[in-house]
Amino acid sequence: MRRKLYLLAALSIIVWIASFFVSVILGIILTVLGILGVCFLVVFIVANKLIKHTNWWRNQYLATEQFVSNNGYRDNIIRNYDIVNLGSNPAHFGFFYDKVKGQSWATGSQGQDMDFEILKYFHSYIKEGGTVLIPIMPFTAISTYLRERPDYWGLSYYSKFAKILDGAQTAALPCDSRKLIWYLRFPLLFNWRAFVFLLHDNNPDNRYLLSEQTMMEMELEQDAAHWIKGWLTEFRLKNLKDVLDARWLGYYNEAIELNKKIVDYCLERGYQPVFICVPMTKYLSDLFPEDVRNFLVRDFVTKANGHNIPFLDYTLCEDFQDPELYFNSFFLNMTGRKLFTKRVLKDLNLI
Repeated sequence: MRRKLYLLAALSIIVWIASFFVSVILGIILTVLGILGVCFLVVFIVANKLIKHTNWWRNQYLATEQFVSNNGYRDNIIRNYDIVNLGSNPAHFGFFYDKVKGQSWATGSQGQDMDFEILKYFHSYIKEGGTVLIPIMPFTAISTYLRERPDYWGLSYYSKFAKILDGAQTAALPCDSRKLIWYLRFPLLFNWRAFVFLLHDNNPDNRYLLSEQTMMEMELEQDAAHWIKGWLTEFRLKNLKDVLDARWLGYYNEAIELNKKIVDYCLERGYQPVFICVPMTKYLSDLFPEDVRNFLVRDFVTKANGHNIPFLDYTLCEDFQDPELYFNSFFLNMTGRKLFTKRVLKDLNLI
């Protein structure tokens, strides 16, 4: 790439010089255009560098900082984890390990295909016989459908995995690997609207540090309704019972097979896989019809659990129904996170 840029620059200079032999006016015009082009390039390079220091950019990759990588590799290397968890946002906000050597491998929005890739790359950091928590979220059973929704699983989504996985895995992601590299280097090329964040930045994402409920009862009801509406939009559902339609069976069976592969991968390497559902407030859980919940969670795990590994379902656990343990209707706050993790570790006889 650098060689191509040098050749382009050399060709541009030759054309510029030759233009004066054709016409002085043409030469002057090209000179002005060249100066404007250089100015634009300088502004772009500076702005692109500055954008990576905005909260808008940093917030996208907050949950990747715990991974051992080529960046900071010598500073955060830890081995022989007793327990790790995979998963998306509910798992990211669900676990806090301070009684054992553990780590969360949840990066926020994260499908189970990425769970598997992360597990394959980092599993050697788990001790022999260590526990791998496989979280089952409300729509895990049909989440493979989102590969067809690049507005959800697109460049920005896959870019955080490109930062932590190896080159071969990155090249195999269902996304143009060259675009991923360019997106990480020059995000402004793909999102000119990001210029706005240089003038008016987002707030830092400090949700992980919250230790109390930030919503009143009416706000919790509205937040729960907002989650349901978001899932309906995300999966293009008319209502929650629509997931029972036969058109979802292909995605459902694909997710079952993926979970079987994850479990097999763990068992073959001497790890102890565990299916787990993190709790949620009654404001949210009450909005799921029982037959829908059974289809998406219990029936799904039963079909995926050919090896009869443990399944810990805390979705409706009374010990975690107090909304003060959350910071919204879905995610545990730091207080709830510590209590829940302690309970899981006790149930697994790890403390």
